[in-house]
Amino acid sequence: MKVIIKIEEYLPDTNQIVVRFARLHAPHPIESYSPIAINCEQLDLHDCESFISSLMKKFGNEKVKRLEESEPIKNEAETISGKLDLPDLVGRVIEGKVEDYRRSSLNMNRVEL
Repeated sequence: MKVIIKIEEYLPDTNQIVVRFARLHAPHPIESYSPIAINCEQLDLHDCESFISSLMKKFGNEKVKRLEESEPIKNEAETISGKLDLPDLVGRVIEGKVEDYRRSSLNMNRVEL
């Protein structure tokens, strides 16, 4: 299932983001879903891909799975990649996926054998 995420606000003084989650084919626009504040210390801020993955793993999967199934309406979303810049993501609708995270990549700086 594909998911969209809208970062409403970035609060650098408290290191939090205000986020809305919805299914890509949700019955309502993403603005009609309730926002939640998330502490960025709980997220992987290494790059865009790991940020979206950790955001979905810790908060988005449960929230999106609870949404009711209805007649679909297509929401417009964009895919992000590369270096993460939270203030640049404010107001943008981003695409993510609901996945089984038992098989996911681990970000490491160095591996010693």
